[in-house]
Amino acid sequence: MEPLGYIVSDRKIIGLKDFVKQVDKISDADTSKPTLIVGLDLAKSISDSFSILNKKLGDNLFWTFKKTERRTEYDRDINIFYNNIIYNNINNIKYYYINIIKLNYTSIKKLYNIVFSNDSKYIFIDNGMIYILHDDVVFGISINILQYMKINTKKIIDRLYSNPNNIICDDSTICMKSIRGEIGSNKYAVPYLMSKM
Repeated sequence: MEPLGYIVSDRKIIGLKDFVKQVDKISDADTSKPTLIVGLDLAKSISDSFSILNKKLGDNLFWTFKKTERRTEYDRDINIFYNNIIYNNINNIKYYYINIIKLNYTSIKKLYNIVFSNDSKYIFIDNGMIYILHDDVVFGISINILQYMKINTKKIIDRLYSNPNNIICDDSTICMKSIRGEIGSNKYAVPYLMSKM
């Protein structure tokens, strides 16, 4: 699993989220991704223009106090860091809802070719929707509308599962549990986050 962000700390972070990796040194972190430095002394040693009033050290670089230095700020900043990682990733997603009823024959054929191609796709099936990540775009298709149009949705889902290149999650699988609480109602984000993790 590829982390979406890093926490640099010399002490073990309790309750670390699955999408974040803890490292001991800043050199072990990919600072092109959001990185949180834990500890006042460590933050001072990393930045030449350090200010205790500014929690942002660079484009993707932030800092907070250790739990033993200021627990309230530590707890708040860790939660803000987690939320910002998810929020920024969700904001980068191009999502389109596809209303099958409004598509013409050519568009349906094109959609069919994408959905059933042998390309590797990340797919999330949940609560009457199928979300598919294809070429950095997530599109959603309503299972209920497919059923309304008398399309056999069981056959579609079985065919998606039969493609060994597809990586599929539903609400009960382990890959969703690691990010379920973070995304809220933005379930279209799941295939995108699966591809990043």
